Amino acid sequence: MGKNLYEELGLKKSATKSEIKSSYRSLVKQHHPDAGGKKERFLAIQNAWETLNDPIKKKQYDSSFFSSSSSFDSLNENWEEKFNSKKNNSSIKDKEVETWIKEIYSPINRLISQIIKPLNNEIKELSADPYDDQLMENFCSYIILSQKKIEKVEKIYNKKIVPKSISALGLDLYHCFSKVKDALSEFDRYTQGYVDNYLFDGKEMIKEAKRIQSKMSTEKKSKNF
Repeated sequence: MGKNLYEELGLKKSATKSEIKSSYRSLVKQHHPDAGGKKERFLAIQNAWETLNDPIKKKQYDSSFFSSSSSFDSLNENWEEKFNSKKNNSSIKDKEVETWIKEIYSPINRLISQIIKPLNNEIKELSADPYDDQLMENFCSYIILSQKKIEKVEKIYNKKIVPKSISALGLDLYHCFSKVKDALSEFDRYTQGYVDNYLFDGKEMIKEAKRIQSKMSTEKKSKNF
């Protein structure tokens, strides 16, 4: 029997949606690689959340995992027999990767680029006179539009579990758009008080996001994804 996803989040099967969300947030902060957590534990938490947060996936999981042990063992045996062939298993994994790249990585990477590419020009225009109402309004519009794109990115990312064979790429993608999201928050703080530190920190976060984006592109090409 596989890992109990409820136990992964420190919960019981009777946990409410609110409890699941609260536990997930707490564990993410605790085990995030940026905070010194282990990548494997972080990915396991993400996997549990992506399943238990989706009503359909949760229902399917509950139905299979909590059925009688005998019927589950039988199902597991049939599954192992079906995928015992290395050729068949490899083909399925390749398809999973192909689908994830097409439906998750590519659209997210495209949205990230749509946020990053115009930034330098947006800042350049604003720097002409940060106290000009129209210039500031234009910059605020850019931030609002970009934040909406990040919300879309997060929804896309949670649609599918990252295939284990490319878990590193999935983690990099998460870090990349997280940096962009944090940068946008810094830019928003800058517009509220003109504190240059917020603008500087935001720009540094975008630089890191671009570095990760470049790393992902190189890895993707090297492995012919």
